[in-house]
Amino acid sequence: MLGEMQTNKGSMRQFLSMCKFKFHYLPFPETQDFRCWGACQESVITINPRFEVRLVNPFTHVCINLPSITTLNIEGAARDCWFSVIHKAKYFKIQNEYMVFLIYGPRFEVAFTRSGDSRWSLVQSLIPARFVDVVCFKDQIMALSIVGTLFSLEINGVDTPRMLTVSPPPQQEKSWQQVYLVESSGDLLILFSYPSGNMVSRFRAYRFDISKREWIRLEDLGNNVLLIDTGICTSLLACDYLQCNCIYFVHDNLDSFLASGPKCMGNYMSVYNLKENYTDFMNFGNDNSFRYISPTWVLPSLW
Repeated sequence: MLGEMQTNKGSMRQFLSMCKFKFHYLPFPETQDFRCWGACQESVITINPRFEVRLVNPFTHVCINLPSITTLNIEGAARDCWFSVIHKAKYFKIQNEYMVFLIYGPRFEVAFTRSGDSRWSLVQSLIPARFVDVVCFKDQIMALSIVGTLFSLEINGVDTPRMLTVSPPPQQEKSWQQVYLVESSGDLLILFSYPSGNMVSRFRAYRFDISKREWIRLEDLGNNVLLIDTGICTSLLACDYLQCNCIYFVHDNLDSFLASGPKCMGNYMSVYNLKENYTDFMNFGNDNSFRYISPTWVLPSLW
């Protein structure tokens, strides 16, 4: 899912179909003037200037109102900046109920809400940590800190929701640009992104050995592919138009959008082959959106 465009039919959202490599322009009024995050499945999570949060299906236009972000104790300037108060948002279906997780605020804390809740619940960490990702792995919620430490979340008991330390990051990984968690074919993976030229990334992947509580380096992804944007990382089986062992990464142009100088406003994607260790760079053309949006993957339920 790409940005909004003004057409003779009004505001339209751009979607790029990977199976046909074709642009589609669809009305999506439920996200107009909202900031959006992909949610790993068929929905997106949105927030508007009134700090209202919703779960929206772009194909059926069904909306679920979530508790306002104002139910959390947000400190500092983030209380007044709706656009940047949420750093990442994730949506999971667990045992016939939905759960939405946020990484938010100046301290990059984790909060969640589930079906029927009227407020967000903060997950307490026993040690100070800034979090960058959350994933559902075998019905267990796992979180990742900015330094690569893996945590498990205890949120189903009567006690205050909290995090427990599971494992440090692989010792050989240093100075990465971004780090992600992803469930792939029953395995928990950690993915490190490193800069390699202008807007092109290289990656290293590890599988978590649950019995030994250690990370094992992966040289390939088997018959899987990983789809990454600035908010999510998700895994699919390879097919005719998604090559196995490849990582498809769509680039965020927020820094360029906010810059006062020359802007780089195109739609870009890197395709990194983990086994062969090379990157292809794809340009979808100029971004004609009239407002910023971070490109995000959306998976129709028929996938």
